[in-house]
Amino acid sequence: MKIIKSKLNYAKSYTLLDIDALAVGAVTLFDIFIKKERDYIVIIEAGTALTQALYDRLKKQVTLYINKKDEDKQILSCETLKHYIKYNKDEHKKRLKLLYEVNNQLFEIFMVNKENRIHLGCVELIIDAIIYLLKYDDVFIKNTMPYMINNYMLENHSLHVAIYALTLGYTLKFSDEQLLKLGSAALLHDVGIKKIDKNIINKNSELTHQETMIVRKHSQYSVEILKQNKIHDPYIIDAVMHHHERYDGLGYPDKQTKGEISDFASILSVCDVFDALTNNRPYRAHYSSFDALKMMMKDSDMVNRFNQPYLHLALKLL
Repeated sequence: MKIIKSKLNYAKSYTLLDIDALAVGAVTLFDIFIKKERDYIVIIEAGTALTQALYDRLKKQVTLYINKKDEDKQILSCETLKHYIKYNKDEHKKRLKLLYEVNNQLFEIFMVNKENRIHLGCVELIIDAIIYLLKYDDVFIKNTMPYMINNYMLENHSLHVAIYALTLGYTLKFSDEQLLKLGSAALLHDVGIKKIDKNIINKNSELTHQETMIVRKHSQYSVEILKQNKIHDPYIIDAVMHHHERYDGLGYPDKQTKGEISDFASILSVCDVFDALTNNRPYRAHYSSFDALKMMMKDSDMVNRFNQPYLHLALKLL
């Protein structure tokens, strides 16, 4: 256990640490102190993996302290996500689990909010964390996909599409500003599903024509919700509205064709369908990544649907 004398010696700068906030196997996001006479001494440095032996030694201490500025880091939240990601950036399963947990918090609050309020600051922080991982890990998507949850729930699908879209955007050398917009559009592209009858969404048989028309309204509902939340950026709005358009003009809601569909909408289209195919649905089992991409390239109903350079880039990356 490394002991470093603190440069700070002000009692008001420290607060008690609840050891129950720590877990064996986790990485500490903050320095942990003990008090020795009038000094506060670091006994665990931020970034230390907490082994059982270290945890047992901590439990023997009468009192433990952390710096007050680190108090909020004890709880995983939108605001602390980047810290958790930073100290778990080499743990592929753990870092994705952190993204799931915070993203779930975001969507749980949204789904019960009667005014459809979205925590936009949290959206930006989730996107920022994914961009951080893309810049850190050259094969982030390949290291992440094995741990993705095979469950087509709104929150999971939204996060997956954001991860896929940002991977494509980053590979295409989009700027950070463009990535933030693309990621926001991806994470929020299906929020309008909230306004669709759950019995239709979860139906385990083929939809009727009328039910299909109802489901197709979700992209328009999504845009309405974004505007309620004061999102008016034309790139985000367009991508969300048109992520179901097809290059052959058979998509919706505006039957746009190849030259009319934006880059963002084209990327979302590829990522949206890929995630849908690779997840279990009420009416069918999931396809493998290879089979999904093969279908998207060669199936008679899909062959003229997507931006081909983006689709082939996805094949190369995934």
